[in-house]
Amino acid sequence: MTDLLNIELINSLPHPFWVSENGKDWWWPVHDIDVETGLMRIDVCGQLQACHFSDWNYLRDDAHVLHDRDIFYIEDETP
Repeated sequence: MTDLLNIELINSLPHPFWVSENGKDWWWPVHDIDVETGLMRIDVCGQLQACHFSDWNYLRDDAHVLHDRDIFYIEDETP
């Protein structure tokens, strides 16, 4: 199985990360991301909640730069 998410891009951004559905209201701290499957855990009021990277539209890095989730996916180039 190949990676779903670009680990080089993820590692190049300043950590920690936060995710949001709309980029405005609620931001949840990211605990970890599995780049092979896209599964991730976020901190929701002190409890870890499992979710999928595709559940969130925006990721904010520690420099407070917003990133659209689509830039993190590795394009499938198989015919």
